[in-house]
Amino acid sequence: MNELEILAKNVKRYRQVKGLTQEYLSEKVGVAKETISLIELGNRKNPGLKNLISISRELDIELFQLFMADPESLTIKLIVSDQNLRNARRLLDEIVKRSGDKISLQILKG
Repeated sequence: MNELEILAKNVKRYRQVKGLTQEYLSEKVGVAKETISLIELGNRKNPGLKNLISISRELDIELFQLFMADPESLTIKLIVSDQNLRNARRLLDEIVKRSGDKISLQILKG
């Protein structure tokens, strides 16, 4: 799946999760409804950073989430000092435990 397909899938998915129509989202973002439709179909070659920022804000997500191939999983990389390693490991182990297998964890000592 290429970047436009990932973007298309995620815009549509997050929009539907929020219960928004393409028309409502387009009004809030300040673009034509056809623009949202083209983005969701993966047919808008250059949706524009300004539009993507506005879309992510309206969908109440971070911009990077629009480009995650699998938004249900997340990889965390954390660099901590020797002093904080034990506390960070304990905290992150709890996060992993609560999330099941949706998070992979890698702690780098720095």
